[in-house]
Amino acid sequence: MLITLSFVESKMSSVLCENVKVDIQDSIKYKFIKSEDVVNLLKTMEVKLWGYPIDDIPDGKVEEMLLNNMPMISNAQVWSTVDGSFYINISQRNPIARIVNKMGQSFYLSEDGYILPMSPNFTSRVLVVSGDIYYKSTLTSKVTVDSIVQSQGAENVMIDDIYKMASFIYNDSLLKRQIDQMYVNKGEFELIPKVGTHVIDFGTVDGMLNKFLKLKVIYYKGFSNLGWNKYSRVNLKYKNQVVCTKR
Repeated sequence: MLITLSFVESKMSSVLCENVKVDIQDSIKYKFIKSEDVVNLLKTMEVKLWGYPIDDIPDGKVEEMLLNNMPMISNAQVWSTVDGSFYINISQRNPIARIVNKMGQSFYLSEDGYILPMSPNFTSRVLVVSGDIYYKSTLTSKVTVDSIVQSQGAENVMIDDIYKMASFIYNDSLLKRQIDQMYVNKGEFELIPKVGTHVIDFGTVDGMLNKFLKLKVIYYKGFSNLGWNKYSRVNLKYKNQVVCTKR
């Protein structure tokens, strides 16, 4: 066993990197990152791969570069083989909302709470959030919702509220299918559904669970019998009741 390991280590030290193979997980579902994007980043960062000894490639440094410079990447693993191949396996983050701030800047919010840039390769069909959103993303480094909240300013707290709302909607099968847009108006939320012509006055995130439960009751037991276009507004802001305004 020791002889075999020594032989492999000796052989690896003399093998030169001949090709780089990038495998992107979920590439059918999400197309934010292309293989050439990864390769071009490594070239820009002047990582010595092609023509250099496989054994000299700093695996950990390559993984760190990818994670720090491409926010869409949630995990990166690299390894090399004795045939001179250097493998890069990448997992992408899952966007749950697209935010359009007051200045017209767009960016994604991921399921695990990261701010993600828009991609020239692909547009994800997710919940769209707009309105009084003043947080501006620089995307010069990895940014999380938690790190934004720790900064001072009401505009930063609103990002946390958006994340809470978007996460709840994303993880509920009915709401994920039904809620198409969220609009922020002076710290309160208005929801725009895919089915029906009503607007949902949600209010703040206070009592969020109870408000969503009331909305689901209305959908399951009210609108399914009365019709989806009978009311112009559905107000969830009042405790223990739902106020509907007829069209």
